[in-house]
Amino acid sequence: MFSSLLSWTAVGLAALVAVLVAVRHHEESSRRALLAALAVPVGASALFFTLALHMHRSLGGWPETIGNRGFPEGLLQHESAAFTAFGILLVGLLLSPLALLLCAAAPRLRGGLSPIATYATASIAALLLTNLAPDPFLYWWWD
Repeated sequence: MFSSLLSWTAVGLAALVAVLVAVRHHEESSRRALLAALAVPVGASALFFTLALHMHRSLGGWPETIGNRGFPEGLLQHESAAFTAFGILLVGLLLSPLALLLCAAAPRLRGGLSPIATYATASIAALLLTNLAPDPFLYWWWD
């Protein structure tokens, strides 16, 4: 529990430092780079919440067991896409502190601070937003 809290704190602090450095240096960041940084977190959130809706409608409620036995094919595909998107989001989030440190240390890479900080911040927000889903869906999702 403590190491998990420490990890999340480190990620949050790295994102905050990156945002502050980017603002201080006022480097021009491409709009496309910032939009690309938002693509995975926004896409993962959209897949997550539409999966909850799709699941509830397809099954007539929430699954009573962990797993996907008895799911219709369309729901299985939706589940796979959502899990893949969240996997990409989590890997990117875990790598973002290293990327932020690298960009902060290399003057030629400082332009990457803002998009990476945007990605990290949006990813944390996406993870926090999952808590808005109904408890039976969250139980199924996280197990």
